[in-house]
Amino acid sequence: MTPITSIVVATDFSIDGNNAVRRAALLAHEHGARLKLVHVLDPTGCKPLRDWFSPSIDIDLKAAQARESLRRFAVEIAGRYDVTATVEVVVGELLESLMQASERAELLVLGRRGHSRFQALLVGRTVDRLLRTCRRPVLVVKTSVEGAYRRVLVPVDFTAPSLAAVQVAARLARDSSMHVFHSINSHREAVLRETDMPEHVIRESRLRRDAGTIARMRRQAARLGLDSTRMGFAVAHGHPVWSTLRHARWLGADLIVAGKQGRSTLGEFLLGSVSRRVLAESSCDMLIVPQPCKKPLAHATSPQMRLAEPAGQVDTAALARSAAALAGALTPAQWPETAERSLSRRLP
Repeated sequence: MTPITSIVVATDFSIDGNNAVRRAALLAHEHGARLKLVHVLDPTGCKPLRDWFSPSIDIDLKAAQARESLRRFAVEIAGRYDVTATVEVVVGELLESLMQASERAELLVLGRRGHSRFQALLVGRTVDRLLRTCRRPVLVVKTSVEGAYRRVLVPVDFTAPSLAAVQVAARLARDSSMHVFHSINSHREAVLRETDMPEHVIRESRLRRDAGTIARMRRQAARLGLDSTRMGFAVAHGHPVWSTLRHARWLGADLIVAGKQGRSTLGEFLLGSVSRRVLAESSCDMLIVPQPCKKPLAHATSPQMRLAEPAGQVDTAALARSAAALAGALTPAQWPETAERSLSRRLP
């Protein structure tokens, strides 16, 4: 996989912002990438002195101080990571300034939270707007830098954004242990139980579905040009967010890579209230990958590729027959009776 060639990192000189700088510097060293350090200075924060002095005095003073702090960071980075970084102080609105500063970069790196307006960067509407509008991957650094990423978790739902996340994860963490994960959140088993299917039939259906999903993930990785033999694959049942968080903790992941703007529940992984819960409760860094410019593959919208089917579209009779046939629990002569019983019921 081709390395990352250019990285922009924003800091407000808080602890989290400085951790972001060091993580970006380490990534720049690993990839031989260009690195730019950015500090956004909001002119609205300079109002107190404007009442007494020339309007430009306080802004110029703060900009000079910020530029000097960035230069000291650049010296530290050069000594510790052997990376030569450029520095830039931008005066303007936070979101717009970050978008402009990272316009030509392949990766934007931010701290989890900070003081001043950066404290609100990862809560509320600002992060939603940034993640929706940013056209490049955004790495949210939540931990101190102790070394390169070791275990990377990539939750997928087989849509174009999640497949893009797999590719970006492979590029970013080339020497890490990469684990692809799929969370099944459907009413399939509830439907089977409503049809009075024996428990061993339901269990067999789940095992076959899990095996098929893992095989599918391996095929997708191979189509992306990745060596699936060096990757881990896992499937869990439950809500995508909580399943992913549990698996990340079990795995000891230090980075989660997820696509955004997908078509399923996991496709909305980093939008709205879900993003705030995940960012608040996950203990590792997160990389958010934007939707590819090209249209999703035609088969990406098929019902089989979604994490959960709408209740009104579940064919209970067909589901009961197929599950029973897989496990050998029913003969074809018994299917009509099962179908009639299942059709008389509906999911809540």
